[in-house]
Amino acid sequence: MKATSIIGFFIVIMSLLLILIILIQSPKKESINQIFMEKNFRFFGIKRTNTFLENVTWFLSIVIFFLTLFFNFFVRSKH
Repeated sequence: MKATSIIGFFIVIMSLLLILIILIQSPKKESINQIFMEKNFRFFGIKRTNTFLENVTWFLSIVIFFLTLFFNFFVRSKH
């Protein structure tokens, strides 16, 4: 029971981080959001920031996938 609670907690946290990262990413076409992003991330460079956010998105997606598999494994082993 304890392992499933911990894994479930991490799934929720990683999902919330993934939602946040997706909302932060600037869209492909120019809009108000992109203008806002340019002001905040000017010192990093927009291209580098978008690449970083895309890599973080893929990483979080993969982590959530494997955490879900482990969660399913622990729930089935308890029955």
